[in-house]
Amino acid sequence: MKKFISRTFALIAAAAIMLSAAVSCSESEADKRAKKDTNLAGGDVDDNVSLDLDQMPYGAEYQKLLPEDYDTPLGVDRDPRYVSDAEAAKLADYFYAISEKDPAYLEKALHPDFLKYVLETTSSESAQDFLEKEYELIKQYTGSDFTFTFVLVDGIMKNTDVTGMEAYDARLEKAVPNANVSDKKALMVNCTYSKPNDGGSYSLQMRLGEYVTLCVYTIDGEPYVVF
Repeated sequence: MKKFISRTFALIAAAAIMLSAAVSCSESEADKRAKKDTNLAGGDVDDNVSLDLDQMPYGAEYQKLLPEDYDTPLGVDRDPRYVSDAEAAKLADYFYAISEKDPAYLEKALHPDFLKYVLETTSSESAQDFLEKEYELIKQYTGSDFTFTFVLVDGIMKNTDVTGMEAYDARLEKAVPNANVSDKKALMVNCTYSKPNDGGSYSLQMRLGEYVTLCVYTIDGEPYVVF
């Protein structure tokens, strides 16, 4: 397992599912993502079956959450039936924090007690120190400085499909004992990024060879990123 993945996102092998195809934020690619495989919530739908939208699996609808429409530093493309505006915004906060090395956004993305736990377990002196380390680790895979430009949630896994979900639960219990959790979900996330003096757009998932699996837990009515 890559050092970056194991240290930053604490990916669990059972929760990191390989999917094929390059990812972009275009409408045509969003249509393609609507046909993902059976690991996504809802499973396969036979081509001959006619279903209402609310009966369709993840990816039947994609909607962009954009900075000009919502308090989010990055745009997020996701199926809004499964990932709310507030949940999508927390993912944007998290990746923006790493990209810009901005502790204020990390503090928005993570529960305060979970952030404290992350700093302790990664031997980081501060949120700034943690972000500096994470940026450098990702840079090993991008091959240069980078700026995240867009977040794409390409799949959501059912709790019953994520055999390692209890590991996330245990981590959260250590960080936030007796947390009042009303919802939790494991998301398969990709980001596009740019490089300095380069007009191209690149896929983090393509560089890593797999999606980043992040969980979003709703604690006391507020969604937070957990990894």
